[in-house]
Amino acid sequence: MAFDPRFMNRLIPQDESEAEGMKTLYADRSESYGVRYVHDVVYARRSGMDLHLQMLYPGLLFPNMPSGLFRRRIEEMMKKMPGGPKRMPEPGPLPESKYIPIPEVQSQKRFPCVIFIKGSGWSKQDCYVELPMLIDIARAGFVVAAVEYRPAYVEPFPGFVSDVKQAIRFLRANCDDFDIDPNRIAIMGDSSGGHTSLMVGSTGWMRDYDDGEYPEVSSEVQACVAWYGVADFSRFGEGTGDYRPMLLPMILGEEGAKRPDAVELISPVSYIHEENEYPPFLLMHGDRDVTVPFEQSLIMYNKLRSCGKHAEFWKVLGANHGQYFWTKEVLQATIDFLKAYV
Repeated sequence: MAFDPRFMNRLIPQDESEAEGMKTLYADRSESYGVRYVHDVVYARRSGMDLHLQMLYPGLLFPNMPSGLFRRRIEEMMKKMPGGPKRMPEPGPLPESKYIPIPEVQSQKRFPCVIFIKGSGWSKQDCYVELPMLIDIARAGFVVAAVEYRPAYVEPFPGFVSDVKQAIRFLRANCDDFDIDPNRIAIMGDSSGGHTSLMVGSTGWMRDYDDGEYPEVSSEVQACVAWYGVADFSRFGEGTGDYRPMLLPMILGEEGAKRPDAVELISPVSYIHEENEYPPFLLMHGDRDVTVPFEQSLIMYNKLRSCGKHAEFWKVLGANHGQYFWTKEVLQATIDFLKAYV
């Protein structure tokens, strides 16, 4: 038995009262300005940790969850009714005039999805802090899912990459519940999240980091956005001091850092080859970044272009590492890219 969303489409009378000096505004039934927050969705349990998604939805969901998940919960509730599930009666005839309909529960609508990885120096993330900055992306028609990964000190590389790929497979496998178009998923991140985004975007052609649930589901993405992320650890720290003796054991673990191919393993640029297929990349970097040199995005851009892959690159003049970076222009360029390719 399927839940019938028409039962949410009640009719209410339109008030025609007037008052001197009263002003009128018009409602926007497209809900284009509204954004709804769906919090703490558990997508996996790993290393004894529940890993969460913080999700922003375009428009105002009614009730406060994706319609697919709401519909499934209603059906499960009705199955538990005494005497078993009962068929809902057909809606009766509509009253005449002076009534306006409440919009139906969003039915069968699928949104493109942007999975956002908050930078954290590969340690514990605060997945809430940048949610307000991502509202414009949701208003542009995308579900935004801020993904939590295990810190590298809990599970060294490739743990954080594997977690994000698990989140992609989770959303794709459960797309009916979360109103997501499984063929329109992008990855996006800043700082260490930008590095992880590059890792996900550059390894879709392989399954080495796809351990976990839903192994039959692809973790490939349709677009990759990376803001000021490390692309090549072999050149990270040139001219500003070599951070690698500190970073490699932190990211790879003490034993992993001893591998002769350690630097290559965690460098997204090393996964780019002419013979493989990749999503379009958008790289953005401040020209005054004191943490991750601007050159890192330039290296990735040049490698993608030399292999004949699609890449777009923006220099943000005057921006430091995440400071002075989040501008309307940066967000609009990102939204334009996502709309073009997702």
